[in-house]
Amino acid sequence: MRNDQISTDELLECLGRSGYLLESRIVRELDSQGYFVEPNQMLRDPRTGKSREIDLVAEHYGYVREHRRLCVKTHFVAEVVNNRLPVVLLTQRPSSPNADFESYVKFGTTPDPAPFYKELNVYEDRSPPNEALFAQYCALTTKKGEPRELMASHPDDLYSSLQKLSEYVEQELESFQSWGAETQTDIWRVFFWHPMLVVGGQLFAVSVNDSGDPKVDEVNSAFLEFNWHQGEDRKTTVIEVVQIAALYERMGNIVAWDSALEVKLHALRSSSKDSNEDT
Repeated sequence: MRNDQISTDELLECLGRSGYLLESRIVRELDSQGYFVEPNQMLRDPRTGKSREIDLVAEHYGYVREHRRLCVKTHFVAEVVNNRLPVVLLTQRPSSPNADFESYVKFGTTPDPAPFYKELNVYEDRSPPNEALFAQYCALTTKKGEPRELMASHPDDLYSSLQKLSEYVEQELESFQSWGAETQTDIWRVFFWHPMLVVGGQLFAVSVNDSGDPKVDEVNSAFLEFNWHQGEDRKTTVIEVVQIAALYERMGNIVAWDSALEVKLHALRSSSKDSNEDT
């Protein structure tokens, strides 16, 4: 073997550290569970004009014949990080009248305004629970040398993933709203966008106990309020940070919620149609 050649074991070890294999495994698993999965979706960087990649976008196939001209679904937008050391969420988001709560749930409807809007309750049903919503994040790294010393920081690659998720969701939502405004349709649609940072390693949440002391828990899932700017406009995106072990169950729960809402809207539309026919 030449000195510049590598073995297959070395290659697999390198890919495993990078997270590419983890991303491929998630794509295969979601496909087997009935999701339409689109890996490596392109995002136009508004600052440079260049294209960047989102690891994957997925939606669940759940067509119900009786629900024609009606669709409720979530677009899952995910970045995958194979972290060797923990990602940490901290500073629970306190309640404030200045918080942009309407940005917590990213969704659009057709028609807009929707005749069924009062039946949605999306902010109540889909907003993250207060105890699981955090305002800060960090990742742990180690200093070189012995003994091992941990450092907490905002690594550029993690910030880039959070920023890409936020910008992709905002661009897709704006595109949907623009298309919906130009389209006269009697199809009832409720489309959600749910950004997720999927971590292959540990995830910790730091809260405060009754005595005011820090309390650290390893969690499967929690939420980060990520604030950023789109030009001069301040934006807020709530991103779910979830361990790979909990990913499929979390997505399944959201899909079940979508299905229940679709059933509710189908009953509402049928009732409205029957009333109109009676008159």
